[in-house]
Formats: sequence, C-alpha cells, structure tokens
Amino acid sequence: MQTLAAARQAADPAVVSRLLDRGRDMLSARRTAEALLMLERAVLVPEAPPEAFGLLAEALLEAGRTEEALRAADTALAARGADGMLRLLRARIRRGNNDARGGLDDAAAAVMADPGSLEAKTLLATCLSEAGRHDEALFFFHQVFEAQPGSALAAAMLAMGFMRANRHEAAEELYALAEGLSGKPRGLVVLRAQNAILAGDAQRAAGMLEAALAAAPDSALWSMLGQAYHRLGLTDRAGEAYAEASALEPGNAYLRHLAVAVGARPAEGDRASEQYVTEVFDGFAARFEESLFSLGYRIPGVMLRILEAHLPDVAQGRARLGDVLDLGCGTGLMGAVLYDLLGGRLVGVDLSPRMLEAAGGKQVYTELRRADVLTALREDGTRYAAILMADLLCYFGALEEVLAAARCRLAPGGCLLFSIEAGEPGTGWVLTRNARYQQSAEYVRSALSQAGLVAIGFREEVLRFENGEPVRGYIVLAAPGH
Repeated sequence: MQTLAAARQAADPAVVSRLLDRGRDMLSARRTAEALLMLERAVLVPEAPPEAFGLLAEALLEAGRTEEALRAADTALAARGADGMLRLLRARIRRGNNDARGGLDDAAAAVMADPGSLEAKTLLATCLSEAGRHDEALFFFHQVFEAQPGSALAAAMLAMGFMRANRHEAAEELYALAEGLSGKPRGLVVLRAQNAILAGDAQRAAGMLEAALAAAPDSALWSMLGQAYHRLGLTDRAGEAYAEASALEPGNAYLRHLAVAVGARPAEGDRASEQYVTEVFDGFAARFEESLFSLGYRIPGVMLRILEAHLPDVAQGRARLGDVLDLGCGTGLMGAVLYDLLGGRLVGVDLSPRMLEAAGGKQVYTELRRADVLTALREDGTRYAAILMADLLCYFGALEEVLAAARCRLAPGGCLLFSIEAGEPGTGWVLTRNARYQQSAEYVRSALSQAGLVAIGFREEVLRFENGEPVRGYIVLAAPGH
C-alpha cells in the first residue's frame, strides 16, 4: 500500500515539477549524484514529460554513463524531435560515446533548429574540424567569433580551426589575440605552442612553454615542451620534460610511455598502452593521410604487390581473395588498395574511434570494430585468407603473443602480411626515442617460429622518411609452418 501511495504521489504533476526543479538545481550545482536520484524518480512516472528524460540524459552524461545517457536522450527526442537543445545534448553524448558522425549530424540539426545558438555552432564547427572538413568548420567558428569579438574562447576556437587546417600564421594571430583578452581559456599556451611546432618553429614554442612553466607547473605544458625539445633534437631535455609531466599525472599512460621511450622512466611492459595508441591516433586522424603521404609512406602499395606476387590467380582475376582481417586498419588505406581483389569480407580493427570513422568513410569495409588487437584475435571465430598488420607492430615490442594469436585465425592456405621497423642486429626488440618499437630481423624470425609460422617473404624496404632520413624496415609475408 505504501508503494502504491508513493507512486500516486509521484504521478502528481506538482510532485514531478518539484523533482525536475530539484534535479535541475542539483545539476547547476554540479551535484550529479543527487540530481540523478531526483531525475530517475521523475522518469518513472507514467507519461513522464520529455524534459525529465532530457535532464536525466544530461545528468547521466555528467556521470560518464554515456550509453544510458544516449537512451534517455533518444526517449526525449522521440517526443520532441525538433528541440534544438535536446539535439545539442545528444550531439555531446554521441561525441562522448565515440560516435563522431552521429555527433556531427545532431550538431547540424541543433543549428538548423536554432540558427542563433552560438553553443550549437561551436559544437558543429568542432565536429567538422575533427572530421577534416576545415572550410565548413572555419565558416561556423568565424560566425561565433564575429558574434563575440571580445571572447578569448571564441578567438581560441577559431585559432584551433585554422591550426587544424594547417593555416598556422592565421592561427598564431588569433592565439595572440586570445592571450590579450580577459577570461582566456586554460591550456591556451599549450595550443599556441603546438601551433608553433606544427609551423616549424619549435624554438619559439619552447620559449613560451618555459616562460609559462616558470609561473606554475603543469603536466600539459611539460608534455608539449618535451615535444618541442624532441623537434629540436634535445632528447635528454625532452626526456626530463616528459618525466616531469608524468610525475604530475602518474596515471596517464600516454605520458608514461613517452617518458619510458626517452629513458626517463623504467620500462613497464612490452607494448604501448591502449590509452597511448588511442590518444595519438584520435588526435592525428584528421591529418593522418596527408601527413603520411608527405613522408613518402609506401607500405600499402608495397604490401599489395607482395600479395599479388604470392597469389597470382587473384592478381590476374582468375580467383578472388577470401575473408581479410585488417588489424590496426587506421583510416583504411590498406582496405582501399585491396578492394579490387576481394571476394570475401573485409574486417577492420582499430583502437581509435576517429580513425575508424575515417575508414568507414571509404565504404570498403564489411565491418569495423573498435578493439585491442589481441582481444579482437581471441574473440573472433573466423578463419581468414589474409591477415594484415600495416604499421601496427611498431607499437608492440615482444611479438610472440600477437603472432601466435594471428596464426590461430588463419584459414588453410592463408597468409599473414605485416611491416616492422628494423632494429639493429642482436638487439631483439627496443623502444626507440620516437616512442615506437623496432625489432631485429633475427628476432622476428625467431618469434615467427615460436608462433608456428614461417616467413615466405622477408623484404627490406624504406617505409617512409622522417626529417629527410629513411626509416628502414621489413615487410614480412608468413604462413603456417608444417
């Protein structure tokens, strides 16, 4: 009887209104747990208003419960689909849930629903910029800046748009403007220094970062200073900077990996962490292909020729390639070059949501999965005609485990094709100062043997150029041993 009475009381519109008001107040005060208690009661009411689900979605997003937040936002939008604020909220949720395309779509809908909303335009511009659609992003960033010419944040956001579009001079002018305005956003010096590094002026970047650090220690400042020193060839000082950053943020696997790479911290594992790989490539996705091609990147074309030589019937069109697994697929460069040979499925796996978004845009993959390589291999029951690992194993030191896992997923007659960066003879595997791993040829052959594989092709190649110097490596074609 008490439960029934409570339900009747909760169904009273006045009670629901009080719950929503209280939940809204708790959200404003950033008392998320208390807000959730109020709002979860409110949505249990029969025919609860859409506003209740919208507020609940906002509270769940604040709590980091993005899947539940998305369901609540969907419920609210089902009843009020043209609501610009709800569209904006769902755009934020989708971005937090690594759904970049969905976030962009909702941000665009929010702008259409409320063309005067600067918040919606800022989010849409950010989504467009992250997707590499720079001209469209700059259009909306500029609209926000024109509406708020005295806003340091608006100036910094427009500057970031120019930086991502590789228009570094314009970005510097706007970052300098933002520095002189009141209310400048936290992290502005880091972004301005990053722009200077990308523009080729690491010396100026180091100067501004050193000046900022003299005022107050900060992990982001130290991390960017490490990058500036690295560009200047000051590897010892880069290591010290990364160590300082890691000490200020000991739980950050990205900073820890950089500190280990330059010898500032002892090694803690035999591969790069998931967090490190995800952060690197999420931040790099929009300019990934442009950057690679500017370095003379050759791996996809070389791998295609090796595969065609190994499978002449496929190369000449008398047969088709069966199911293919592209591990560390990135933006889908390997999928694009192999597409004409395929007769089966093409499955791509990567840790970076932004890279997977770019790969999906090529429309060549049957399926794309966000997963760690070893997890993907262990959970996949398919046997593949070919497994590809292009520019993946530079984030692994020890190879035995990943090669053995790949061996288990090969179909009879299947092959494994991968690239590695060449280490010095007798070194086994090493983590280099550029935060990537190298393996010696004899170590690779030994790891293949332990995994039950045999090399049927072991080709030395220049993989790309860095600072004008060739990066040498091997392209290895392997098959199960007998």
